Amino acid sequence: MLPALVAIVLAGALGAAAVALARVTSRGGLLARQADAGCTSSHSAVRDPANPLDLPAPPGPNPLYGAHFFVDGPRHGVAAGAIAQLLGVDPSRYPDGYSWARFKRSLGHGRFARLLARRPALRYRVRQLEKIGDQPEAQRFSVFSAGGGPGKIYAQVQKMFCYKLSADPGSVPIVSTYFLHPVVHSCPSPAELAGAAPEFKRRVDELVAATGTNPVVYLLEVDAYGSSSCMLHRGDLASYEALIRYEVDRAAQLPHAVVYLEAGYSDSNSATYTARALNNSDIGLIRGFYTNDTHFNWTINEIRWANRVSRMTNGAHYVVNTAMNGNGPKRNRHPATQGNEDLCDPPGRALGPRTTTVTGFALVDAFLWTHPPGYSNGCRPGAPPSGTFWLARAISLAARANDRVGPRYASRRY
Repeated sequence: MLPALVAIVLAGALGAAAVALARVTSRGGLLARQADAGCTSSHSAVRDPANPLDLPAPPGPNPLYGAHFFVDGPRHGVAAGAIAQLLGVDPSRYPDGYSWARFKRSLGHGRFARLLARRPALRYRVRQLEKIGDQPEAQRFSVFSAGGGPGKIYAQVQKMFCYKLSADPGSVPIVSTYFLHPVVHSCPSPAELAGAAPEFKRRVDELVAATGTNPVVYLLEVDAYGSSSCMLHRGDLASYEALIRYEVDRAAQLPHAVVYLEAGYSDSNSATYTARALNNSDIGLIRGFYTNDTHFNWTINEIRWANRVSRMTNGAHYVVNTAMNGNGPKRNRHPATQGNEDLCDPPGRALGPRTTTVTGFALVDAFLWTHPPGYSNGCRPGAPPSGTFWLARAISLAARANDRVGPRYASRRY
């Protein structure tokens, strides 16, 4: 497609999202749409298929290669903020633009260095958290983002691009969405899906409108298909696929987004089922899919399974979440009734392979941490409520950190 025509198509797509958002804001009057001079994107509306993220250097066949992914600072970063609190500093005292690199340097000088030198136990905890802070921190937009009401997703996405990214200028954020599953849960009926559709589409439209021409890696819909097979057995999957397809189609229109859709995990649905669901969700319009987001499976097992999925989705590329699979999963004794693996804050797990776009596997665009490790599931005795950053768990994961991709591979502690 000629560049001028591409620009026209994309402009129309973004315009449609803006119109949808305007309907929301005119009804509720909840969103001020004034321009922010510090938030104007310098990227054009023309997509270069050879360089969709508009990187300084062409990436070659992998569109993520060479991208500098966003690393958050102490004001908003999970691990960085936890370190600040351990040192007796309120993270909110730091400005948005205070970077992780600058914060980490400060630990080696002045009062922080003196404090860490005097207290070995504190120094140990800080060093473990640094392993998490060093890695790009994925962002998430969900029904819980500022309540998810009219205008809230738009405002939260704009906040990320306008303010949070100032902590790492020129970086590309990794962002997941979680708009559908929290509302309809695991096995919704067509009536439930129809009831959820207007708000779901409104949130997707706000996401697209607020993203505009900014470069971003989108990981769509956590748990989209990993826990969806019950609808197939009831014959209800088509309605669900239609909503996922809406989000895929909208995200595919963004000029500088590289988009992947959640496909599940190797110890759940079959590759055949997964490929069918992805094909019905217009997977061919985006880069591909991502796996292992909420599980701890060995990376190599995900790759073997995902390669089969790829063969049935016209060679779609994919990303593997490696945030907490450095020791693989903790298997349940009775998988028929308990599920294949323990997902309830399982002990003995470890940070997995660090973020990289040089994976050594042809179809794997990246190993990414698709969420910050260390959050509680809230279901083990002594655990904080679900969704709470659990300091002890984060330190435990970091203490066992291992780059190995499978049980028969050499251990590579870090």
